[in-house]
Amino acid sequence: MLNCASGINPEQRRQCDEEAFRQVESGSQSTQLEGGWRLVKTTNPDGGADAISAMHVVDSVKSDARLAGLSLQCGRDGIEVVLILLEPVSRSTRPTVVLTTGEKPAEFEASVIQGGAALLLPAGASNLAAAEWQSAKELSVDIQSKPTEIRGAVPIGGLSAALRYLSQNCHVR
Repeated sequence: MLNCASGINPEQRRQCDEEAFRQVESGSQSTQLEGGWRLVKTTNPDGGADAISAMHVVDSVKSDARLAGLSLQCGRDGIEVVLILLEPVSRSTRPTVVLTTGEKPAEFEASVIQGGAALLLPAGASNLAAAEWQSAKELSVDIQSKPTEIRGAVPIGGLSAALRYLSQNCHVR
């Protein structure tokens, strides 16, 4: 694994981004989408429904090394918005997450999932992804966690197409 801490040069950051994609793709089928999004299908080893998501990595120049990216995934009640972390947070917390496109911040209480490596946002975030975020180029992320906040930016151009592909695949799983 590469050292992907903050303060690395642009070439090292690019290598870290590529390594993150390789890790996502191992055990998964991945399709490149418009705007840097990836449609990822991961087989359930227990034989259940496959996990299907549209994912985008953070802008590594504008983001803390602890934030990996944004995942929109097929959930029981529709599309779920999940933030992927490289440094797990305590499973007992419910961190406040502020997401901003342009001048419009939205605050959510997140649920810690996947052993602390991901934050599931409530339905309000899914509603924003399906509407207001469609015209935005970037999503600013501020996770208010202990001991320090995690901040970053995710390019979200192409979100509309990513959601369309994801929605089509959610129905066939």
